[in-house]
Amino acid sequence: MEGEEQEECGYLHLDDNTHLLHAVVHANGYGHLLRVNGREGGSKCLTGRDIMSFWDRLCKELHVRKVTVMDISKKHGMEYRLLHAITNGHPWYGEWGYKFGAGSFALTSDTYQEAVDMLSGIQLALYFSHRQPNRTPLQNTTALYWALSDRQLVTVRDLFRFVMNLLHQAHKKNEITKSTTDELKEVTSNVICIWTKEDTDRAEAAMLKVLRAVQTGQWVSWRALRGAASKAVDSQELLDYSLRGLGGKLMDDGHFIAVRCNADTSAIEYRLEDYYNQSPDKATVFGPSVDHLLHDLKFLYNALLNPVTMLSSQPEVIGASSHNAVAKILDCKQFIKHYDEHAPRAPLNPFLLSVRCSIELLDHPKDYTAPPVELVLLPASATLAELKIQAARAFQETYLMFQSFQAEQLPDFPNFSDTTPVKHVIGSSQLVRIRGRCTGDNRRIVQFRMERGLENWTVDCTCGAKDDDGERMLACDVCGVWQHTRCSGISDFEDVPENFTCRKCPSPRRAKGRGGGGDNSGSRIDVSAAGRCKDEIGSSVGGAGKFGRMATVG
Repeated sequence: MEGEEQEECGYLHLDDNTHLLHAVVHANGYGHLLRVNGREGGSKCLTGRDIMSFWDRLCKELHVRKVTVMDISKKHGMEYRLLHAITNGHPWYGEWGYKFGAGSFALTSDTYQEAVDMLSGIQLALYFSHRQPNRTPLQNTTALYWALSDRQLVTVRDLFRFVMNLLHQAHKKNEITKSTTDELKEVTSNVICIWTKEDTDRAEAAMLKVLRAVQTGQWVSWRALRGAASKAVDSQELLDYSLRGLGGKLMDDGHFIAVRCNADTSAIEYRLEDYYNQSPDKATVFGPSVDHLLHDLKFLYNALLNPVTMLSSQPEVIGASSHNAVAKILDCKQFIKHYDEHAPRAPLNPFLLSVRCSIELLDHPKDYTAPPVELVLLPASATLAELKIQAARAFQETYLMFQSFQAEQLPDFPNFSDTTPVKHVIGSSQLVRIRGRCTGDNRRIVQFRMERGLENWTVDCTCGAKDDDGERMLACDVCGVWQHTRCSGISDFEDVPENFTCRKCPSPRRAKGRGGGGDNSGSRIDVSAAGRCKDEIGSSVGGAGKFGRMATVG
């Protein structure tokens, strides 16, 4: 199978959920993580975390230099790079050391982190600042989790962390059993109890008296139960503390205290039930169920994080700034891990010389960029002539564009002959420059070096972008300069206009558009007079190539 056919084969398998991991590691040590299929992606046993841990260990064993990943994964229909950034301060891949790699629309690492900190630090009290006769659904949902939490939930990050923690606990308990009273959800707390057992017993007795007094089968809300019991116990804090541990308690008479979350009002409710006469198929659910938690998580996401729906629930004082912060986080999709940040490794063999070599190309084409440093292993008796030969071979075997490269000079050692032993002139950590040229036509170098093909085109967008970042672009009919459609006031859901002129040019001709629809696929589309288009898959920022555009989901 030819090289291009192999690449196409790998490209087609990316949508196969039976494949748990898709990744590429090039001969030069640079890799691209393309897709992770955990339980939500098709795996029956392994989680995304299991697969990522395996991948990380594999990269270390292979001595990979850098790995990029394009994070466009979703969780329960939500953009996970946004949700995880709010709860943890970094994307999911950050758990394994992946950091900001490149952002669309000229965004930087600092811009990304500022947006994460701003959005996650919004005070929840702001959403209660304008009191209305009736609570909004957002206020009701927030108040529910305030009541459930032992810790004070102050910021947006606190709220999402708590809900995600409850959801994790609920999933874990469902895996163990779904039919016993041991399923009661208890919120983990680091708060030291300041009340004695006598205090809590007195509070529970007061609440139990209220539950016995109501009509059989009637549910009593958290607020109503606390209000009625406050006649006997004057500490609201003690009652709240006791209410959290009330659900599931078994009485001596065979009754137990059932607790549920009302799906209509989002209120926690209690009642007494006969434990021994309870139908197994109608076991009471303690606390918010998985479905209820997922419902609330999606609701909070849409109200507080989703740029399409969030504005209707945002106070005026933070509406625009929070919306902009979300947009910036979503515009940062590519993350990278540098495995080569640490000090150089010790020689693999004490009887071999390890020499770090860089390449300088004579008569190189315009805009040429040198490849990374390569490690060359030589016998202890090797000469400078052998160093040039082995260094040239290392770059020839690694890069297609250097297959005809011939080493000619060692500019750092002009006064030494080719017969000089390497160990007499080069230190163990010294970087050696190898200067030479590629025989034949230099167009071959350009052909294999240009990530976007041989087309010469210029990006100069109002956002500051100077290169292809994978977002949809269009070109001015007059000057031919490319810019983002979004920055030009054209939605990703709108078609590229037939005629477009940038602000710097006076009169229109016909437009050329890059990208299609709203999928941010990175395909370049040149619209001709007949309306036909040509798709050309672009490479991702940082050289991920064709595969760099693929989704990675956990």
